[in-house]
Amino acid sequence: MDKTVKEYELTDLEIDAASEAIEQFLTQVGVEPREILRVRLAMEEGLLCYRERCAAGRFTLRLQRRLRSIRVEAVVPGGRLDPFRAGDAQDEGGAMLAGMMAHMGLAPLWQYRDGENRILFTPKRKKRQSLIASMAAAVVLAVALGLLSQLLPDGLRAGITREVITPIFNTFMGILSAVSGPMIFLSVTWGICCIGDTATLGRVGKRMVAHFVLMTFLLTAAGGAAMLPLFPISPGGGAAFAPAELRDMVLNIVPANFFTPFTEGNPLQIIFVAVLIGIALLLLGEKVSVAAVFIEQANYVVQLIMGAVSALIPAFVFGSILNMFLSDSFAALARSYKVVLALGLGLVTVTLIYLVLVCVKLRVSPGVIVKKTLPTFLLGLSTASSVAAYPTNAECCEKDLGIDPKVLRFGLPLGQVIFMPGAAVTLLAAALGMAEVYDVTISPSWLLTALFITAVLAIAAPPVPGSALTCYTLLFVQLGVPAEAVAITTALNVVLEFTSTAVNLFGLQMALTLVGSSLDMLDEKALRQGKRPAGARKG
Repeated sequence: MDKTVKEYELTDLEIDAASEAIEQFLTQVGVEPREILRVRLAMEEGLLCYRERCAAGRFTLRLQRRLRSIRVEAVVPGGRLDPFRAGDAQDEGGAMLAGMMAHMGLAPLWQYRDGENRILFTPKRKKRQSLIASMAAAVVLAVALGLLSQLLPDGLRAGITREVITPIFNTFMGILSAVSGPMIFLSVTWGICCIGDTATLGRVGKRMVAHFVLMTFLLTAAGGAAMLPLFPISPGGGAAFAPAELRDMVLNIVPANFFTPFTEGNPLQIIFVAVLIGIALLLLGEKVSVAAVFIEQANYVVQLIMGAVSALIPAFVFGSILNMFLSDSFAALARSYKVVLALGLGLVTVTLIYLVLVCVKLRVSPGVIVKKTLPTFLLGLSTASSVAAYPTNAECCEKDLGIDPKVLRFGLPLGQVIFMPGAAVTLLAAALGMAEVYDVTISPSWLLTALFITAVLAIAAPPVPGSALTCYTLLFVQLGVPAEAVAITTALNVVLEFTSTAVNLFGLQMALTLVGSSLDMLDEKALRQGKRPAGARKG
C-alpha cells in the first residue's frame, strides 16, 4: 500500500503544488493522462472555491493506492460547502447521483463530516485489455496443458485433481461465496441510503426508476422466450407447475431471520434484507448517521476485497479448465456453445423490442435511430465499459436524441448502475446453458425462478470488477447448478461482456428517450432529423 499525507496552505502557490503532487502520483500508479488532467483540474477548481470563501486556511491532501484501489482526497476544515454545487439548489437526486458517479470514477464525491469538507476522487486505471489478455492466455494455456495431460497415467491425473486443483478450487469458491452475499447486500443498502430522503427522487426519478425496473423484467422475459427453443422445458415439469409454486417462490423471498440469507447464499433474500434496512436508514435520516457511514465504508471495504479476488480470476479459470481435462469432464466446456447462441438470440430480441418501441411510439425511422446510436454501441462493443462510453453516450442523448439535460443528469448515471438488460439476458443464457450441460431439469418453476433472479441481480449488482463472478455464484447456488459451472461462465463472460455492454448502452438510450417523451422533456424534432455533424450545436 502506498499512502502520502501532506498539509498545504489555501493559497494559489500551495494549491498548484498540491496539483503537481496529484499529477505525479496518478502518473506513477498508471492512470491515463486524460483522466489525470480531469482529476487535477477538478481538484484545483474545488480548492480555489474554498480559497475564495476562506480568507486563510489549510487543507490536507491524501494520496493512496491499496491493491487496485486509487484514492485522491482533499480535506478542508470549516463550514459546510460543496465546491461543485456552490450557490446552486440541490436538484433531484443530487446526493445519490454524486455518490454513484464518484463510485464509477466519473465525478468527485463531496462529503461533510466531523467539521471537514472532503473531496474524493477514485480514478480507474486502464486494465480491461490486460484482463482480457490474461484470461485468453489462461484459457489457451489450460487447454494446451490439458491436452498434454491426456498422455499421463490415469492415476496421476486423478491424484493431481484430488490433491492439488480441487482443494484450491474449493477454497476460492469459499472466499467468493463469503464475499458475494455481503457485496450485494452493502451495494443495495448503500444505494438506498445515498438517495438522501424519501422525497429526493421527485417526479422524474420515480418515473425513471419505475421504467428501468419494469423494462428489466419484461426484457429478461422476452429474451428468455427467444432462448427457449434451444432449451426445451422438461415435459414432466409442464404439467406439475401450479399457482402454489409461484406463491411459495414469492413467500420464500422473506427470510426466517437476517442471517440465513448469507449462510445459504440466497440472493433474493439478501436483496430483501438490504432493501428493508436501506429504507429504514433512509427514513431515520440523521438519527442513524453513524450506521449509514458504517454501511458506506463497509461497502468500500468489501468491494476492495472483491477487486483483489477478481485479480485471481485468470488463475481460477486456468485451474478449472485444466481440471476438466484431468478429470475427463472437458465435454462440459465443449457443450457450453449454446450459451453463446442463446445470448445472441436474447440480445437481438432485447435490441429489436426497444428499437420498435421508440420508432412506433415516437414515429421515427429505424435507420435514423441506428445511425445516431451506432457510435456509442460500437464503443461499448469494443471496450466492454459503460464508463468509457459515458461522454459519447451523454453527447448522443442530448444532441442527437433530443433528451432534456435534466433527464440526462439524473438518468445516465442512475441507468448505468441499475439498468442493465444485456447483463440480465447474459445471466439467463448462462443459467440455461449450464443447466443443460450439468443435467439440471429446466421446469416451469425453475425457469420462472431463473427469470426473476437474473433480473434482480442485474439491477442490484454494483458496476465493479468481479460483480459478474459473484452474480454467477449466487445464481447457480439458487438454481442448483454445480459450482464448477462458474469457471466456464467466467471464461465465456470475458467475451460475452462486450456484447451485453453494448446492448446495455443502447437500451439505456432508448429508455431515456421514452421517459423523456412521457415527461414532455424530449425534443422530437431533434430526434427525427438526421445525425448532426461532429461539433454542431443544438439549435
